[in-house]
Amino acid sequence: MKNFHLCTRGFHFKPYGAFGLYRKECRRTACSLIYLLFLALLILSWHRNFQGVTAEEISRAEGGASTAGGFDRSLLAEPSEADVFFGTKSVEDPEKIMCGMADTLLREYRNNSYTTYPLGYYRAVSLDEEEQGRILEILCEITGLTEAQLRDLPEDYFPAVNGTIIHPGGYEKDSNGNITIRRGKEDGGGEEEFETNGGNFQTESSNPETNSGDPAADSREIMDHTKHFISQVSYERFLELLAETKELTKGGYYYSIDILEQYFSMDGMDFEDAAAEYEQTVEKDRVTGGFARLYCDYMGLALGFYPVFTAVFLWLQDRLEHTSELIFSRRISSRRLVLTRYLACVSMTMLPVLLLSLESLLPLASFGNRHGISIDGLAYIKYILWWLLPTAMAAAAAGTFFTILTDTPIAVLVQFLWWTVEKGVTGLSGDTKLTTLMIRHNTLRGYEMIRKNASAICRNRLAVTGISAVFLFLSVLILQKKRIADGSRPDSRRFGCGRRRFG
Repeated sequence: MKNFHLCTRGFHFKPYGAFGLYRKECRRTACSLIYLLFLALLILSWHRNFQGVTAEEISRAEGGASTAGGFDRSLLAEPSEADVFFGTKSVEDPEKIMCGMADTLLREYRNNSYTTYPLGYYRAVSLDEEEQGRILEILCEITGLTEAQLRDLPEDYFPAVNGTIIHPGGYEKDSNGNITIRRGKEDGGGEEEFETNGGNFQTESSNPETNSGDPAADSREIMDHTKHFISQVSYERFLELLAETKELTKGGYYYSIDILEQYFSMDGMDFEDAAAEYEQTVEKDRVTGGFARLYCDYMGLALGFYPVFTAVFLWLQDRLEHTSELIFSRRISSRRLVLTRYLACVSMTMLPVLLLSLESLLPLASFGNRHGISIDGLAYIKYILWWLLPTAMAAAAAGTFFTILTDTPIAVLVQFLWWTVEKGVTGLSGDTKLTTLMIRHNTLRGYEMIRKNASAICRNRLAVTGISAVFLFLSVLILQKKRIADGSRPDSRRFGCGRRRFG
């Protein structure tokens, strides 16, 4: 069959081979302003969330200063029995959880401002008089105090360092900007040093329980629930009150066991714990695994939405440039046209994701070479293809379907709603349902959690890929019907008059 040419508004077109058409669509995408916008948003998200994380961990592991502070040792630092601090771990300690919850609830009750994150966005909730009254009753039940006593608590009623809450007296700052935070023996003891922007940041053990020299008097004071927090309810009853509090505060962020464990129920690790974590990092995760997962966690948030812009542009550009008749007159089947544009969109989406991962991979490779540690050089590629590719495919497929269906950019709004809901209902780690769009694992640690949830993650990724395939199948059908209705169905002469072939 002879080649033919179509001229529209000065442009010269001719049929392309399979790869030629794909290459043309990739070039067309790369040269568009919408794609530059996509790159800008993607790079901004990477810069704000992940850039520098790897360099920070390597610096801390090699004895450099930390710029962030915190109560965790570097994941890459090999522990020694001579160390005084081995890091912290989350445990379900009922006493710490109840103390942290009471401290937080009292602070929010006094301000009548309760932190929530509906659909992933911060919102401060204020309660009416009746709801505030019930919150007060819950506080009184947990603490065993009256309203008057709650208004006039001793300064040291809660621990000076209560999880992530640091009360006055829980820290000291010298003239050089060095900050010392005192932690009790139950928090791991020892003395730890970090670097903050203001200089040294360190924590040191303290034991405020014995300060009078009279052990019997100290014991009576410690057991006095009016002077120091001691829960007056069982843990089972506390969990019931916690669930009620979460409902009263319209989904209060702090009132779930997972968050309370993360913020308040930290326990100090010993040498054996730290050694086991280091061995897992080096031997099982091959150094790069944890960083690749955290990278995919942050980039997944971007890829759950941004690719829709490119997909919508590819289909609307013809109409915007008044060349939409080319869609209906080229000798290219509907199936080939849809799949080629879709593959071009996904390819151009994933290319910068792969390139940005080098900012983390190359320093880790250098670290492994300096310390004689074998790293997994393919970890980022494996996680990107397994973790991120299905998310980008779904966003691009949704953009393709709704744009072909409506000939409008409505897909951007639809994808934004899907992305917003998913971001709001998905937990930060280990919360992967069958149709979760974006997998979350917001920590460098958690190797065992990933292994435990591997089957659920695989089912989810297959389901999301299946959703993409359904969108594409429907896109082909709709485009085919539009081309037939236009009267310029391609390749119809091959099969005789009246005979129709699927895209």
